[in-house]
Amino acid sequence: MKPTFSMIQCLASAALLGLAVSSQAVAAKDEAAAAKLPDAVRTLGKLNVTISLAYPPMEYNDAGSTDLKGFDIDLAKAIADRLGLTADFQNVDFPQLIPQVVTGRSDLILTAFSDKVERQTQLDFIDYFKTGNVFYSTAELKDSIKAEADLCGKTIAVATGTSWVTWAEDLSKATCAADKQMSVIQIPTQAEHIMQIKQGRAQASIIGLEGLLDLMKQEPGKFYQIGAVGEINHYGIAFAKQNAQLRDAVLAALNALKADGTYVEILDRYGLKEAGVEEFTVNGAKK
Repeated sequence: MKPTFSMIQCLASAALLGLAVSSQAVAAKDEAAAAKLPDAVRTLGKLNVTISLAYPPMEYNDAGSTDLKGFDIDLAKAIADRLGLTADFQNVDFPQLIPQVVTGRSDLILTAFSDKVERQTQLDFIDYFKTGNVFYSTAELKDSIKAEADLCGKTIAVATGTSWVTWAEDLSKATCAADKQMSVIQIPTQAEHIMQIKQGRAQASIIGLEGLLDLMKQEPGKFYQIGAVGEINHYGIAFAKQNAQLRDAVLAALNALKADGTYVEILDRYGLKEAGVEEFTVNGAKK
């Protein structure tokens, strides 16, 4: 899921460091992977990557800047480099991602885009990133709220209209006594959720795994995860069904990046090691 909020705060020095690290991560061309490329892509010399801004830490840019940042951005650049190509990014609204690829205007989607069975009718996916839902709260409540069961009878602030609302309500029914259900309140932004917790009007909120990892990296020691990751699913790099040759070339490049540690290094750059996958799977979603 892509929430429409962010609490990213980037200092100029950190941004410069990130750019320096990105340049160090540029990998040599993998001839075996590049040999799998379709002739048209190899001749063009670039990989047309469709994204949908903004969703830190996956893809975003700082206020007033057009420079793209994020895990997906750096991974796409590393893949392109391994294939002897340059990455060319095309930003579209989220509903336009699939049309952009199936009509051939772009080579692939790489933008925190979930592998879903219903999407596999039009697309092939390479699953590259683990995500899911997590409860979190401020550090002041860490001693009193340690597990999901401790949220029974408590108030949960959740982003308006998201699937997190029903996830929290269903978990409450499965976990809590009938007279001690979680009270789920819908509030638009993450900043407001945190304010509700700090003011004592709520005791927890819900966010995607990568969002929480990023929040804890940006503000160390101020937030913590409650319970396990729920509704685990995977983001996938998506290709048109007829583009299996490019899919296989990208898969080979990804495997090379994993073998030499570049994949894990990029994850770690954004504090996302927990979201890494053990292996890259084609069309891994089964429901």
